[in-house]
Amino acid sequence: MTEDRVTISDLDVDKLVRDGLLNRDEAEALRASHQAETGTVRMEALPSTAGNDSGENKDFVKEQAARHQRHWVRVTRLCNQRCTFCLDSMNQDGTMIDVESLKAYILLGRRMGRERLILSGGEASVHPNFIELIRYGRQVGYDWIQTVTNGMMFSYKKFANAAAEAGLNEATVSMHGHTAHLHDKLTGTPLAFVTGIKGIQNLQATGRVVVNIDVVINKQNYKFLPEIIEYYYNMGIREFDLLHIVPFGRGFDEHRHSLFFDLNDAVPYFRKAFAWADKPGMFIWTNRLPVTYLEGSEKLIQEPHKLTSEFDGGRHNFEGYLRRGLKPDCHGERCDYCFLDGPCRQTLFPYREQLMANQFPAVRLDSHQVWAGTPARERFLGQKPAWLQLTARTAEDAAATLPTLPFENAKFSIELDPGADTQPLARVPGVQRVVVKTVADAARALVGDQALPAPIEVEVEVDRTLAAWLLARPSTCKSWGSRLIVALPNHEYLSESQAADPEPETLRKLARLGVRIKNLPECAVGAAAMPGDHSVLDAKLLDGAGDLHLDRYVHHYITREYYAKSVRCGLCSRFDQCKGIHINYLRNHGFAQMTPLDEQGLPRADAQDFDQLADRLKVANSGRSRREQSRVLGLHRPERQAVDQVVRTGGEAVHAGQAGHVGEMG
Repeated sequence: MTEDRVTISDLDVDKLVRDGLLNRDEAEALRASHQAETGTVRMEALPSTAGNDSGENKDFVKEQAARHQRHWVRVTRLCNQRCTFCLDSMNQDGTMIDVESLKAYILLGRRMGRERLILSGGEASVHPNFIELIRYGRQVGYDWIQTVTNGMMFSYKKFANAAAEAGLNEATVSMHGHTAHLHDKLTGTPLAFVTGIKGIQNLQATGRVVVNIDVVINKQNYKFLPEIIEYYYNMGIREFDLLHIVPFGRGFDEHRHSLFFDLNDAVPYFRKAFAWADKPGMFIWTNRLPVTYLEGSEKLIQEPHKLTSEFDGGRHNFEGYLRRGLKPDCHGERCDYCFLDGPCRQTLFPYREQLMANQFPAVRLDSHQVWAGTPARERFLGQKPAWLQLTARTAEDAAATLPTLPFENAKFSIELDPGADTQPLARVPGVQRVVVKTVADAARALVGDQALPAPIEVEVEVDRTLAAWLLARPSTCKSWGSRLIVALPNHEYLSESQAADPEPETLRKLARLGVRIKNLPECAVGAAAMPGDHSVLDAKLLDGAGDLHLDRYVHHYITREYYAKSVRCGLCSRFDQCKGIHINYLRNHGFAQMTPLDEQGLPRADAQDFDQLADRLKVANSGRSRREQSRVLGLHRPERQAVDQVVRTGGEAVHAGQAGHVGEMG
């Protein structure tokens, strides 16, 4: 096979599996033309993040890093350490992977447009052809070559120099302590700390390799997290990846009681550690850390698109459930500890159940939908929704489409192309709501002779320009009252929210004019509010067999279902009815806009302090299930037991050891 001919179609994927280069999930991801990344992938920064003291916008730099196309290549299935928390232990059989297969796969990644080559393991650096693989990656055109390593091999100066000369740009060194006692204990390897430190120093001495550190946060080291960061910062490290332990591999099967901890106990240590991110040129990434524990440090919330690679890493499990109803082999006890519980058990499971039972409460359709297959069309049209969201080019297009649909009892929400005349929709039976997104369309729908008549509602998908236009017309807003819905849109990326979304105070001003605010909780807008659109079956989510398409679902979850609450929300009387705030608006404006409310809808004076969860939980039981109360907050199972104890006795929390997360290989 020559380099010029390597494509996905002619690469022997089964051989790559036999050689140990890919597992079955990675192989399926590759066959589906996805980047074959394992569930251990991280969002490392771009080269420009390292030591950047220029004052560059860190959010922008981190988002660009998240968009950087990576090609992860597992080089070995063995490691020269035995980390107690290793999530990859079940995949390690002590083998090296054939160098020719590795080269073919490296080249394939480049042909797929991948820009960054990441050599991982096991421990990649113990492969006898490691230097050759770096050189080959440079030869085929990767603009950045990185390895994830424990650093031990780089303690040999000649080896570190050879890697740099071959073209290694970055080394992410896994160091889980700031002392030999702590690090060696966690890695199960004498001298791991000394050799890791020497490896870092040798790589730095080359002047060519960016060195950053990853730390698997666990019960043994979370209290030392600020000191760990300080130690390596003083060595010149400016980028850290903090990985929360997950319930897989050796960490869960053999060491859960010594590794898993209560996140409530860790909050003060997290606060001190996260403060390092404020330093110029300093970049901290959090990996799989529950969002609720990042209040006050929302800029450190993990980039939502990380979920794509996480689902790729368990593809056979998720697709087995979507296609055949077979629950993932990890389903059960691990779910209570898993960072994917929200998009998996809490959302994916109900989506499939509603699909199969024809019980989706709302569906979304484009009038020019191209169906993946007849089963998809039949499955969609078999639903019995209360709402249909229809996008159409023109009012005439919508009017022609609606009679062909069997949703007799549904209300219709219609969104036309920008600039289309909405007035004819007033004559279309069943139209309850019209959605507009521009000032010109809002003006036509709300003002003058072309204004839509009652009882039709107008939903304005608001940005800063539209918000200012509405605020400048208080009489129009008041005259429309509750028929005018100001909807905050969700954005796929943080930069889109930063560029367009109104400030929370702007939306509160609009609420005071009597309009309905949609997609923010009542506490954030200071008035009764409408929830966002949840549990909506978009026709585009279905594959040819009429099942949910995994990758489209994950994207849908990121943009439409990824919401979070503050830990403080456990005290709110509206807790059960509230989804929280979409992840990117949270990353933009923070948890501070959320204030727990009492039964009268007034802010609770005793619920402002995030750091005193146990004291506030004394009065948290408002009739809901204690298990559900804490699960929705993102608390792990032993934390839930502590919450139960507080609510049951009115006393202080009694913490058990907790669930966590295991970090990357290496």
